[in-house]
Amino acid sequence: MRFSLLGLSVLPVLLASLLLNACSSTPTAPEFSSDPDEVMMDRLRLVTNAQVGLAFVDPDADLAEFNKILLEPLDLSSVDIVQPNTSGSTARRTRWELTDRNRDALQSAFREVFERELAETGDYEIVTEAGPNVMRVSAAITALAPSATMDDNRSRHVGRTRVYTEGAGSMSVAFVMADAENGEVFAVIKDTRSGSPVWGVNNSVSNMGDVRFMFNRWARMLRARMDIAHGY
Repeated sequence: MRFSLLGLSVLPVLLASLLLNACSSTPTAPEFSSDPDEVMMDRLRLVTNAQVGLAFVDPDADLAEFNKILLEPLDLSSVDIVQPNTSGSTARRTRWELTDRNRDALQSAFREVFERELAETGDYEIVTEAGPNVMRVSAAITALAPSATMDDNRSRHVGRTRVYTEGAGSMSVAFVMADAENGEVFAVIKDTRSGSPVWGVNNSVSNMGDVRFMFNRWARMLRARMDIAHGY
């Protein structure tokens, strides 16, 4: 059975043969499935040793051609929210939802983290328009699984000053990488990461710290692959 984009949920246009080996400074070369049915878009092949949830990559892609990054806004158009386990003694059973403030914070954190990680060495330029040597990077959050109710007066009992959890929860993101000039896709990746494994206070500040931590993991994997392709 040939794989379909629909099976990956929300994809804006598609992202990243770079995110294959979690945070390793020397990522290993991807190994591809020999099954002719494990193909996407006729040329993207399943990576069998990827340290992400799912990765389809064009084996012939030459990432060394790209030294500029066009970073699309984080797509939040269809996020599946897995409601946290709560009880009457700890919460009012208010459903967790993405507010406009949440959306703005997530999009700002994503852009800030990725721009800083990709541009800090000076080897890659963040641009705003397509053109030669420009790689388009797109990402969409497909699921959020918060570990506690929302940090607001509607969701937490008045007077309950502290909620403790093991991190903020988990996040699933679909990534796509493409040539910004001709639209040719190099890779489609879907991965899930969790925040801090340490128990601590759960509030809007600590949760955003975990979100930035997860974004940073993905951004570092992207830059690691880019660096290897360029011989840095």
